[in-house]
Amino acid sequence: MIKTISLIIIALFSLLWIIKEVLFPITIAALYSKEYMDLAYKCDTAMESSWYNSQNKPNDKSEKIQMLDCHEYDKTRKILLMSGLPDSYTSWLGLKTLDLYQRPAEEYVEKHRFKEK
Repeated sequence: MIKTISLIIIALFSLLWIIKEVLFPITIAALYSKEYMDLAYKCDTAMESSWYNSQNKPNDKSEKIQMLDCHEYDKTRKILLMSGLPDSYTSWLGLKTLDLYQRPAEEYVEKHRFKEK
């Protein structure tokens, strides 16, 4: 009888551990990875735009609205980390995002060209 109860407790503990450490993180990754990648791209674009615009027209309201994407990015990143996914996973998603949303070099160059002499 005690042996049976012990086996049930061990099986229950093992099942709960598998759910918490394996199934839950995998589910969260499946649900939030695409959103995280989109927000990483939007935040990167907003940060670049903010840096560029701050030199030309500081305190632009559209810039502040774009920066909300960075707030959503941070919240989504925290969800991924709190669910048990490692920081290396979010770093990998960030690198994957850069590969997916590559921008032409001309886009970077144009921002640094002199407008006047």
